[in-house]
Amino acid sequence: MNNEQRREKLIERVRAANVDVGSILLKGFSCYKRKRNSHDQRVDTLVTDLISLYYDIGYKDVHFDNMKKSFVRKYILNESRIEGVNDLTLHGKEEMEGLRKMYEYMHSEEIENRFDVFTLKTLHEKLFSCSPYPEFGGNFRTTFAYLYGSRADICDARQIFFKLRELNPIIFKLREISPLLQKTHHSKDILRYLDECSRLSCKLIKIHPFTDGNGRTVRCFINKLMEDATLPSVYVKTQDRSRYLEAMRKGIEEDDYSDMAIFYRYKVCDSILELDMNERLREKREQSKIKVFTKVEEER
Repeated sequence: MNNEQRREKLIERVRAANVDVGSILLKGFSCYKRKRNSHDQRVDTLVTDLISLYYDIGYKDVHFDNMKKSFVRKYILNESRIEGVNDLTLHGKEEMEGLRKMYEYMHSEEIENRFDVFTLKTLHEKLFSCSPYPEFGGNFRTTFAYLYGSRADICDARQIFFKLRELNPIIFKLREISPLLQKTHHSKDILRYLDECSRLSCKLIKIHPFTDGNGRTVRCFINKLMEDATLPSVYVKTQDRSRYLEAMRKGIEEDDYSDMAIFYRYKVCDSILELDMNERLREKREQSKIKVFTKVEEER
């Protein structure tokens, strides 16, 4: 029995048991939280199982719009804190404000007017719109570039437009699939979609279209594609960077996207845990407090 068949059996058993799926998800994600940094290969299996349960059984209880708002509030508006710096040394105040504007645009109806690979230019323009030289935003680089820690040949500046255009069929296909996933929430299809997004992120970074801000712009672009398919946006924290960069290096140098695929699955679980499960747990605790208080009042 392969992993996909095993997950299908797991979902069948949960459905047949007629149990509280919310409680199972809370326990599963609590287990994930404890084991996340253990480097145990069994956790790789756990993250995929949790995503499968979340979408195949638990999604009817998900408030996805609340998760989108929570993502912006928790990560985008607090980037310096999340990145581990409080003195704005990583990105200046202007770029942090630009990051907010970029995600505002990502969540606006305006982005739907024309969404293709060249939407990256508009996102990059928003990112640097508050900087001292806003004209820097939205322009492809014209000079040589290299990726720190990678031996890969980065796209020649003269080929950026053409290399990006070659990726449009992949993006159009994802855009075609995403409305169907919004309706079905079939985890098998969602996982395939997520894996394609993770591969696309490597390909975009390898082209490296801009002089600066490639990572933030590409991640916003990929997050847009993910949210279109009801996948939560993800954020790469400081403690994740070494694993993220190694997975990116492997994808760019060796065309091996397996590590990036599992990295994105971990990050999706992180987002579900922090933007949904923790909120459910808080609500559960509040309800327990109310019940205890009510019982005490009744006994008086």
